[in-house]
Parts: sequence; structure tokens; C-alpha cells
Amino acid sequence: MIRYSIKYEPNGPVSSIHMTSRILGIPVFKVHAFYVDGLLIDTGFTRCRKGFLKVCDELPEIDAVVNTHHHEDHTGNNFWITEKYGILPLAHSRTTSYMRSPSRWIRLYRRFVWGTPPPSKMAEVDLEVRTKHHRFLVLSTPGHSDDHICLYEPNENWLFSGDLFLDEEVRYTREDEDVYALLDSLKRIASLQPIKMFCSFSGAIEKPAEALQKKIDFLEGLRDKVENGLREGLSSQEIQKRLLGPGDRFRFISGGQISKKNTIQAFLRNKGGVIR
Repeated sequence: MIRYSIKYEPNGPVSSIHMTSRILGIPVFKVHAFYVDGLLIDTGFTRCRKGFLKVCDELPEIDAVVNTHHHEDHTGNNFWITEKYGILPLAHSRTTSYMRSPSRWIRLYRRFVWGTPPPSKMAEVDLEVRTKHHRFLVLSTPGHSDDHICLYEPNENWLFSGDLFLDEEVRYTREDEDVYALLDSLKRIASLQPIKMFCSFSGAIEKPAEALQKKIDFLEGLRDKVENGLREGLSSQEIQKRLLGPGDRFRFISGGQISKKNTIQAFLRNKGGVIR
């Protein structure tokens, strides 16, 4: 039995809408949407629709909506936001394409955990998004997905990082992630030296420059260790066990789409996508 919870967390000028999926009472998946100065960043997942829309009704106003990428825990309530408030969500051009027919790319376990959002009309986001008091630069940051973007407020030095960061150490990876593009994106974002980061997985990060560098160091260290394992003649399974430990629970839960195996395989691909 999966249960869902939603919590509105005001935090100064930036508020969080925190959604959690629990299996047998254990938190398994979580995601944050953020609200700042009339701007809603991401719309959570469909199975939290009633709670999400209730929170939205209590917000001062919603003038614009931006999706960081197409994954259904970030775009799940786009349709109802448009239907209720008459606002077209903005996103990368690839996101608008994905959202024309979400049922074509959402795997079975994801339909079960988050639900399948209805197709939604969207508009391509410009190079910046302006609100009454803020200006957000739109930064292309592929890696987690090919359509991923971050929003950066240069006057406040805020970064809304979507799923770019997630955590300092991530052992489970989606099968379609490009770890080389992810590293490039992390390095470009880290060069901004943000003073506060709002992560869709971990929430507000108080020391983002330090956290981003630790994530970069972790991934580069893991890459080097994978290459060392190859030079020793180890198989990918042996490298996985050595570096990430035994067991791969999310591989079972997700039917292989999220797994430690994918993490190792991501480093075994060269930048052209070919397994070495």
C-alpha cells in the first residue's frame, strides 16, 4: 500500500511544497516544488493532485509556472494548473514535446508510484523569467535528463536546481542519465557560487557551493575508481559491488530503471554513448 503526504513549508521569500510517497510507512520517494514571488517551480506528481491544488489555492497568487524537466514527479499537475488558473507552464522545448503524450514514456512502476499525468499544453521558456521583484535566468543543465533546466536569481544568488544535484553522493541512477553531461552541468552551475540552493529532492541547501563541489568530487572519484577496476580486469558487476556495495533494492522496485547497475554503466559509456 502506497500512501502520500504533502506539506507546505514557508521559508522566508521561498516556500516549499514537499510531497512524499511511502510504502508500508517507509518514505521511498520525495519531491519538492517551490514558490517564490508568484512563480511556481514544478507541479509535483499526479497522485498528490488534491493536496497540491489545495496548497496552490492558499498561495498569495500564481503568475507563472516553470518545469525544470519532464519527469512526472515534476510535471504531474500541469494539466490541472492550466485548467484551474489558466496558466500555461513554461519549460525547455523538449519538455513541451514530452508532455504531449506522457503515457508513451512513463514506465509501469512510475505510473504506480506517481501516476500518469494527462497530456498538457505548454510554452517554451525564454532565456529569463521575470516576476514582480525578481529575475530568474534559465540555464540549460542536461544530464539527469536531456531537457533539464535550472533557474538562477543573480541578485539574490539563489539557485533552483531541479534534479541536477539531488545529494552529495548518489548511488542509484536512472538508466537514461548521461553522467558526463551531468558533470559538465554541475561544474558550470558550481562556478556561479550560489549562496542558497533549492533542490527538488533535498530541499533548501544552505551551503550549496560546498555541496556542489562534494557532488562533483564524488562523481569524478567514482569515475576514476571504475576505470581502475577496468584496468584490473574486473567485470561491471564486481566493480559495482566494490564501489557501491551489495544489494540493489531500487533495481527490483523500478524494474531496472533506477539502480546501482545503471550508475556503473553510466561511467562505462564514452561521451558518444557507447559501452566500453
